[in-house]
Amino acid sequence: MVLADDNFATIVAAVEEGRAIYANMKSFINFLITCNIGEVMTVFIATLLGLPEVLGPLHLLWVNLVTDGPPATALGFNPPDPGLMKAKPRGRTDPLVTPYTLVRYAFTGSYVGLATVGAFLHYYVRAGVPIKLLRQWALCSTWEEGALASFASNACDAFDPAKGKLGASATALSTLVIMEMLRAMCAVSETESLVQKPPWANKWLLLGVTLPILLHLSVLYTPWAAKIFQLAPLTQDDWKSVAMFALPLVLLEEILKLGARIVGDH
Repeated sequence: MVLADDNFATIVAAVEEGRAIYANMKSFINFLITCNIGEVMTVFIATLLGLPEVLGPLHLLWVNLVTDGPPATALGFNPPDPGLMKAKPRGRTDPLVTPYTLVRYAFTGSYVGLATVGAFLHYYVRAGVPIKLLRQWALCSTWEEGALASFASNACDAFDPAKGKLGASATALSTLVIMEMLRAMCAVSETESLVQKPPWANKWLLLGVTLPILLHLSVLYTPWAAKIFQLAPLTQDDWKSVAMFALPLVLLEEILKLGARIVGDH
């Protein structure tokens, strides 16, 4: 270490900066891995249940290339956690991904997948489509005429990506996007509660979250963009459904952070 001045306190500032960079690197990695696990779980759960395609390739590409990028980049500007310098120094052989971190990946990623599929199912249930029929959607051409008369004149239209599935996909995609933005705000610290270190501690993170939300809204409510992405504008009830499935993620993250503080996973 080379000091650029004659103040030994600079050593403390340098160590704090190094610890902060390491913590931000973990936040960046954890955010992206958790989000990707959630997307994989969405496809896996939908396939396991025999549901129609919840999110298409274009939806997943949009989330990975556009929605995830700004908040992930902004996490690199997180300020140091309170009490960062009171933590024990990490060893040179300490792993970047600890066993407890894997537990966090599993719980958070699984919830993201379950909630996304749940929002998709909830849309159809609200529209009067029983889950039993939804799981047999591939047989829609054999159903009696008027089986889903309350939702679509032709039963198969209810599951057509360009017709009846527009609203369901839009609700599921919106739930996924909102959860990923909430996950990013929770990642302002990997261990500190949002009460102790709120998202606005990192101004860049607020910008990194706002931009993807605005881009997502522009896709939903711009007719030509919605047509390309095969989405429909969300109604007030749809947004209530999105909130119902997305907001519990914050509570889950707070519980997992508490667990990290208890086991000393920093």
